[in-house]
Amino acid sequence: MLSLTDTPLSAIKFDGETYQINLAFDNVIKYLELVEDDSENKELEALKLFFGNQEIPLDPDFIESSFKLINETITKSAYQGNSSKDWSMNIAPQHIYSYEQDADAIYSSFMMQYHIDLLKERGKMHWCVFRALFDGLNEDTPIQRIIELRQKNLTDVPDEQRGKVMQLQQYYALKLKKPKTEEDIFNSSSLSSAFASLMNTAKGG
Repeated sequence: MLSLTDTPLSAIKFDGETYQINLAFDNVIKYLELVEDDSENKELEALKLFFGNQEIPLDPDFIESSFKLINETITKSAYQGNSSKDWSMNIAPQHIYSYEQDADAIYSSFMMQYHIDLLKERGKMHWCVFRALFDGLNEDTPIQRIIELRQKNLTDVPDEQRGKVMQLQQYYALKLKKPKTEEDIFNSSSLSSAFASLMNTAKGG
């Protein structure tokens, strides 16, 4: 969630040292995809994504506090309470878009409304800024039109238009593998396994 008074999370202090955290929007999207990956080393890859080549302490407290902050930054919303404070969230958001499958529509929507080239913003635009702009996209943008189409109830569509709407829904349907939003990922067993592995590594297990 973006704040107009506080600087978005970009570093964490631990034992008197400061460690930079890369929360550029493209980096966070890579992480969300990584959690769903079957890679054996995805836990360490996640650390490298956020901390780069910095020498970080493999300390359980450091890892836990870091990812709690990252989790809250990625998932917190001004309109959904404070569920991100709890690691065992029970809210299952509706799957209505995918950062991977809808990349073209998201890119063109930002260009259309804000004249922002997201390819040029990779590595620069903070996740909180990206999400604020994403949430502010109007109903005429490509991604919002696709989301509206996916959510449309066919019983509310006039008979003469129903066939066309069905075809469009099939064309823009999300792939069978349900794309997970950031909130859903942080509620997944895969993330729990990732944390267990990270904690074991930190403890020397």
